[in-house]
Amino acid sequence: MQTFWGDIHNHCAVSYGHGVPERVLDNARQHLDFVSITGHAFWPDMPTDITRHNNVILYHLGGFAKLQQHWDDLLAQLAAAHQPGEFVTLPSYEWHSCEFGDYNAYFNTHQAPLIDGPDLSTLAQRLGEQSAGFMLMPHHCGYSKGHRGLNWDGFIPGVSPLVEIFSNHGCGEADDASYEYHHTMGPRVGGSMVRRGLLAGHRFGFTAGTDSHDGYPGHYGHGKVGVLADSLDLPSIWEGLMNRRTIASTGTRFRIDYQLGDGQIGDVTQRQTSMPLRFNVGGSAPIERVDLIEGANGRCRVRRLPGPDLDFDFTPGRYKIKVECGWGRADTRSDWDISCVVRKGSLLGLERCFRHSIYPMDEMASSEQIVEQEDARVRWQARALSNPSGMVGGTHFNAGGTQAIVLEIEAEESCHLQVSTGDVNLDLPLSDLVVESVGQQIDGFGSPAIKVNRAIPERVFSFTHDETFEPPADTETGFVYARVIQSDGQTAWVSPIWYE
Repeated sequence: MQTFWGDIHNHCAVSYGHGVPERVLDNARQHLDFVSITGHAFWPDMPTDITRHNNVILYHLGGFAKLQQHWDDLLAQLAAAHQPGEFVTLPSYEWHSCEFGDYNAYFNTHQAPLIDGPDLSTLAQRLGEQSAGFMLMPHHCGYSKGHRGLNWDGFIPGVSPLVEIFSNHGCGEADDASYEYHHTMGPRVGGSMVRRGLLAGHRFGFTAGTDSHDGYPGHYGHGKVGVLADSLDLPSIWEGLMNRRTIASTGTRFRIDYQLGDGQIGDVTQRQTSMPLRFNVGGSAPIERVDLIEGANGRCRVRRLPGPDLDFDFTPGRYKIKVECGWGRADTRSDWDISCVVRKGSLLGLERCFRHSIYPMDEMASSEQIVEQEDARVRWQARALSNPSGMVGGTHFNAGGTQAIVLEIEAEESCHLQVSTGDVNLDLPLSDLVVESVGQQIDGFGSPAIKVNRAIPERVFSFTHDETFEPPADTETGFVYARVIQSDGQTAWVSPIWYE
């Protein structure tokens, strides 16, 4: 199977948010394999106190009404953008609830209904009475119960194969995870978080999505999901989602192979006294550590596997190098046209690390794109911002304002990387780049800058672990999942494998 990457939780102007669907879909095509545009649709237990919550009520009811008006057009635009083998789209809408937590409804067809319910079980029942395949995905689960955090007492595993563990709200995994919640809805709390649901016996995989409201799906650092699937088409992506074959990531397209006994990502496998466990990961920066989270008997144990040694010299082989642009004084917007050429080596591939940038509302084409790509050269364009503390549509943790691509190259002896943009021309031997990064301002102090990050060899951006896993003797069932952390903070959560 291949791993395809997308964002199935993002918003735009069809409900409350920014950006028309045409722009959203064009942004997504530049760096994602699949996408869903999520419309805000219903909130059956919305607060009714107009003295305290009048603005909240007006904001949400206005968005719901707008989605009702635009729903058919949105479905048609998603269907028109759908290109099996190249780019996959699927419809979704959001159902809010103070009591049960917020859920998104997803469909495996572009002929999807808008269906409400006064509570979660009625919503699931009504969706089950219509013909389209559907699933319900809870998100930003870590908020307090009763305050749109996930109520595990009402969780319905049969219709919710996935739970969103990360978005621009933060990480809802557990108290030991990075990325605390900083939204106005409050902090994350243990009783609502993902690990509590796993320990309660629920079986679900992990997903991540930006939950952005700015019309830019897959904003790097705010969440995307990898799905293991046979091919890039809606039935295959849907089957991967439903069977929990997923990797939740803050942004990096991790390559992960995870096996426990006879099971792979998302599987349930037969318990043995001793079981082979294999974990292999490839990232875009040094793998700092891999955490194995083992759950059984209502408790979790976190085991930390240290990553590789970060002190290395140049030798011919595979490397990954991030080329990054942006910075500048507050409110700076910089436009970039960058050429990267590999001398005495070859360009094996690249990863797009694109983010939302402010653009004129009448500008329809994405400003972040690969313009040319050859065996040893790539030219790309992007619009970058100074370092923002939040996003349009909400203030969350700081994910930066730079744009970047990660080059994967095969380097020969005396390999050089040439990077040029405007009046800046850098000719960098890889023997120097393995030691330290290089950067240059384009117009003196405080101006935007370009940075070529340290060159990372394959043995450092990848990590393999093999062991014999022995389940606790006093338990018949349990789970193991993995958390991967790079030196740049990019993180992945790999859906559990259960044994019984």
